Amino acid sequence: MAKVIDLSDRKKLKDDISRAEKLEGLHSLLRCNHCGMRCAKCQSHADRISSVDHPGSGITIRLCPACLDEYTDLLAYLDAEKHDDFPVWYNREWVRQWLSWLDYQWALKNYVSSPEVLMVLSELKED
Repeated sequence: MAKVIDLSDRKKLKDDISRAEKLEGLHSLLRCNHCGMRCAKCQSHADRISSVDHPGSGITIRLCPACLDEYTDLLAYLDAEKHDDFPVWYNREWVRQWLSWLDYQWALKNYVSSPEVLMVLSELKED
């Protein structure tokens, strides 16, 4: 019992590793969601990505041509009184998944611009 092992360094190392892993997750979220070559909806990489401002939400989304067509169809579908001219799979659940995805994009934008995340980003820039 003459030797006592100091565990404070191990705990600090473990805490530092845990913090680094969490920061890497945040960094990945920010990097991957803001990639200019990736569609925000289907995550595919494309040479032609269009940035679209979603009305009334303040979010800008990047969409590949296929998702942009579907997004345009969604806006037309929401404005239409009759839905006979749309494909049969454009149903209530299709609208719900698009609106849920748009809500997620809005929540993600608010999260990334929250004071806590901005504080962490400024700390990372200082390092």
